[in-house]
Amino acid sequence: MYSKGYRKLDRRDTGVISNFLRTGVTVKQLVRIENRPRIAIAVAAGRSRDRVVVAKGQRMEGKKEINLDSVLESLGPYGRYNLLNFVLLLFPVLLSSFYECGFIFEAQEQMYRCEIHGCEERFNDTSWLEYAIPKDGDGIRPDKCTRYAGVNSTLQQCSPDEFSNKTVPCDSFVYEEGRSFVKEFDLGCKEWKRALVGTVHNSGMFAAMLVTGAISDRFGRKVAVGIASTASFVFGIARAFSGGYITYLVLHFLEAGFGGGLYPSAYVLGCFTYLVLEVGFGGGLYPSAYVLAVELVGLKQRVIVSAMCNMTFVVGVVLIALLAWFVDNWRTYILILYSPAIIVGIYVWFMNESARWLLSKGRREEAVKILKSAAKINNLDPRSLELDALGDPLLKTEHQPDKKSQFSKAIRSSIIWKRLVICSFLWMTCSLVYYGLSINSVSLSANKYVSFMLVVLVEIPAYVVVVIVLDKYGRKRTLIVNYVTCAVTSLLFAFLPRSDWWSIALYLVGKWSVTLAYSSVYIYVSEVFPTNMRQTLISVCSTAGRIGSLIAPLTPLLSQYHKSMPTVIFGAMCMISSGLVLMLPETRNLRLPDTIEEAEELSRMKTRSVVST
Repeated sequence: MYSKGYRKLDRRDTGVISNFLRTGVTVKQLVRIENRPRIAIAVAAGRSRDRVVVAKGQRMEGKKEINLDSVLESLGPYGRYNLLNFVLLLFPVLLSSFYECGFIFEAQEQMYRCEIHGCEERFNDTSWLEYAIPKDGDGIRPDKCTRYAGVNSTLQQCSPDEFSNKTVPCDSFVYEEGRSFVKEFDLGCKEWKRALVGTVHNSGMFAAMLVTGAISDRFGRKVAVGIASTASFVFGIARAFSGGYITYLVLHFLEAGFGGGLYPSAYVLGCFTYLVLEVGFGGGLYPSAYVLAVELVGLKQRVIVSAMCNMTFVVGVVLIALLAWFVDNWRTYILILYSPAIIVGIYVWFMNESARWLLSKGRREEAVKILKSAAKINNLDPRSLELDALGDPLLKTEHQPDKKSQFSKAIRSSIIWKRLVICSFLWMTCSLVYYGLSINSVSLSANKYVSFMLVVLVEIPAYVVVVIVLDKYGRKRTLIVNYVTCAVTSLLFAFLPRSDWWSIALYLVGKWSVTLAYSSVYIYVSEVFPTNMRQTLISVCSTAGRIGSLIAPLTPLLSQYHKSMPTVIFGAMCMISSGLVLMLPETRNLRLPDTIEEAEELSRMKTRSVVST
């Protein structure tokens, strides 16, 4: 038996010892214990609390290794350094909401009707509309795409006897007041062209996910956010001056394709910066901002910081609706949304890179320098953090990558591969249902701006609740309950008679549930993949999610075949996802896996070791 406070050296400690020897730690005291001449303990720098029993034949080292999560917890989540970086990263998160959802009002539905030549000049008399244009399906407004054929080729008095009962397609249109996208490009009765804008935008986001994720993991989180924000500014401003529909679509695709990684990168950099002082930029402005933010914080703050990022996103979407309400010129609308992106493109280069990313790349000295600087700004003594003992599993000999790429190694793992496929489907479901419900919400009431803001604002309580339930009930249980809730409410909304009382309530509960699930998926996916491949694999999942967002803008067209078809699809997808969650591991209170082996161990462990608080 070893004395109290001592423990037997295991295989993991061997790598720890060799790492510390390379840092130049000297052995201050060496003693023998329990009359075993070949077993010794090394006490480094006189710290008797960090004792390690060294087994026979192994080199001796005096200080116990500490990991990055411990350092971040010691720095504290609310220090000046953390708060400053987090605020700087919330701004790109806010902007990412503009670029993710701005197209909804940029190419919004327009009121128009057929132009009746010979009658439009009768400014003070519109009674002829009753017998010149048939009513729409609801019998309230003039039909958009058809008119009654004239008896003669020209109309004289626009009287009832000059029109027949035969309907013909419109050849020109009269649009409501304002400089709208549909009016300027004359897209009357070409609803598919208007809906195509959202699909083209999300196609660009789809392309951005993989590319930006690879840039983030290889060149750093800052680089990814910088590229995404600059591209958003350049192509966004250029789109405001596009002279034709095709040019507009091309610039829309380029803006989304090159600038679509801002949120994930800023999230990982900011939300992890707040928790782990790490900058993470991934496949898109939101993914890039998200990764960077999450890596700035420690284990305990991971959920609350994620919720703060998501609520910032909601605030941005509400601002979009308010802006569109008061700005009826679509070009001015774009200029206002995209001009602030250049600010992020400038100041992000003055921010620190993610310490976790630096460690994963073997750049330990740079990571330690950043952490020491953070400690000073937070009025802490860097020596109290014991950064000389900072280790990372990726630096150990047994974890050095072989000649084959880490991505190839990841997809060869059946556990990682299965996890990647399931997480991709979960993300796709959240994306389809979340954006689908948002886009279709404009038909909930007479005022489309109020309806949209109402459906968006219901997300805020979801982000508050997610902070509580994820840590209290775990990731899996939270996801299952919310997927099932969204499925049930979507199906009830589809098949129950429409009513202002229960229809809107069911719609809001469904949006609330999918929002909570979406927020949980973002956190959960970042916890089941290893550090050296985290942003790339998150980007793969996010790319799969873009399939859902590609389809979402087209879902209103399905209502032309059956009004309940969109919500039936939403309910079915959520029900399937709830079953797939059962095949994934629980990650509550577990430290982020740094290697593929540690990520695989999440599924293999029968009894998980909970990180001590």
